[in-house]
Amino acid sequence: GYEVKTYPGLEHSVSMEELNDVAAFLKCVLPPISDGDESSTDGDRNVVTDPAQMSVGELRDGIRQAGLEEKAKGMFDKSELVNLLSQHLKEKEQQK
Repeated sequence: GYEVKTYPGLEHSVSMEELNDVAAFLKCVLPPISDGDESSTDGDRNVVTDPAQMSVGELRDGIRQAGLEEKAKGMFDKSELVNLLSQHLKEKEQQK
């Protein structure tokens, strides 16, 4: 079953709580996306390794895992998130 939630004070606007709930719902009901080209496998799950091919949710997860949340604050455009994570991955690769 599904849970119907209301968000007081949000008649014609949106909040991060509401967006997070929508994202969590979609993750539960939609199958994972696999396009094969820019992915590596992690168990049975496809993991996208090219930030330009990631969904916003995957970008945010990657940014969180990399500890870049502070740098990502205020970024709403997908291209900003792609650039942030791409730069981090390049720097990480250069350190190897």
